[in-house]
Amino acid sequence: MTRRDKARATFVVAATVFGAAPSGRALAEGPAVEDPYAVPPVPRAPTLPELTHSDIEATLESTAGTILPNGNGAPVGAYVQRIDVEVPLGLRRWFVGATFEMAAGHGPVVGSNLVIDGRTLWATRTGLAFGGGLGLIIPTAQFVGDGPASVAALDAGTLRPWDVSMFIPGAIGGRPFIDVRAIDGPFVAQFRQGLDVTTSTVSAGASLSIYATAGLYLGLWATPRVAVGFEAFESYAISVPGIQDGDRASVVISPNVRLVLPRVEPAISMFTSIGTPLQGANSHIWGFRLAFTVVFPHAGE
Repeated sequence: MTRRDKARATFVVAATVFGAAPSGRALAEGPAVEDPYAVPPVPRAPTLPELTHSDIEATLESTAGTILPNGNGAPVGAYVQRIDVEVPLGLRRWFVGATFEMAAGHGPVVGSNLVIDGRTLWATRTGLAFGGGLGLIIPTAQFVGDGPASVAALDAGTLRPWDVSMFIPGAIGGRPFIDVRAIDGPFVAQFRQGLDVTTSTVSAGASLSIYATAGLYLGLWATPRVAVGFEAFESYAISVPGIQDGDRASVVISPNVRLVLPRVEPAISMFTSIGTPLQGANSHIWGFRLAFTVVFPHAGE
């Protein structure tokens, strides 16, 4: 073998070895982290949280309704403003969030108790998800229980009975819950079951109040940008002073439409009560909800 042939062979071997070796940049970056919860796009419920979202989300939900009193009383208008923020942690396995509401209408403007919650989740790429969490109810609703503010708070709880604990004056307690969701092509079914256990910090000798709450959402992609759905909520007074057996359950149903835009997802819903509204204090309710969900991408995305 000539000297030229030896040099050529050496060059070929070196090129093969160094070409097969990973670059310094690849070694520094390491293997790519795979997101185990990269599920198909899901129609988002107007009120229940999107269980596997990867970005910070803030939802502003406005509820405006009419309350028909028992007997021949005049209808009463009521309004509830809700703001909710949730942040995903740890590859969408853990989430933390906070919720606050304000009520107006038949009485002065009233602020609710603050709820800070955390939840965890298990999910598959096919869309099946199961998880749960715990919300802490902090007594920020500091108003007198027998005045105009209490009327506004009762009206707010009547429009949103699953949030009744947020408008108990000075309520402190917890709300454990479980979440279940299934996706089948363009269809999604999501369910949340919770339990509100509270006592009041502003009423002397206040007893324990226990409400069971449930929320169901059925959604369907009508087009790639439009989702139609149906929500139903129930609040059941398990142990609440002064509530008769026939007035323990309060059910609200709500058909809705969601428009999916880049970073903003507005939704409009119509709702009405089935049977007796909250605590039997009124005859019927109906109204509309308008929700705006804003998505904030993580830094660096």
